[in-house]
Amino acid sequence: MSVLLSNDAGLPLLVAEEEFEAALDEVLRTVGLDVDAVVSVAYVDDDEMRELNHAWRGIDAPTDVLSFPLIDGACPEEVLAHAHDTEEAPVELGDIVLAPAVIEAQAPAFGTTSAEECRLMLVHGMLHLLGYDHMNEEDALAMEERELTVLRALATRRGEDPATVRIGPVTRHHEDERGE
Repeated sequence: MSVLLSNDAGLPLLVAEEEFEAALDEVLRTVGLDVDAVVSVAYVDDDEMRELNHAWRGIDAPTDVLSFPLIDGACPEEVLAHAHDTEEAPVELGDIVLAPAVIEAQAPAFGTTSAEECRLMLVHGMLHLLGYDHMNEEDALAMEERELTVLRALATRRGEDPATVRIGPVTRHHEDERGE
């Protein structure tokens, strides 16, 4: 796993740089993908995130994370098939865009630290690159379960008690349809 980190504005990373690769690699392991992959992660300010969210989702507000998969119809099986069907190594999965100011602002409301929320958004974004979503209750609960599995594994690696890992409420896209 390789992570191409872009932070042109010098925004706070919220977690140590080495955690990016560890988190994304753990997502691949958790979903059963054994592929050499590369992901681009960009840190942007609220204004840029607002522009991206408006352009791609029609929502004129900043958000915490956006994901842009490069493999059409991405799901773990498609990513694996793509890796085997092409001579590409590593397989480019896509881009994750994070807004650290939004992440920092929402963390207290979810009862987490900025670092914990950042890890969650990174894992959440990676799952989106692999085709996971939360458009309905069943998919949202499955995605949340994967997030918790990854975050608990990462906590264990950091020497922390995995039982203390919490995540905020599951995101539902139906709020977006109303422009909230």
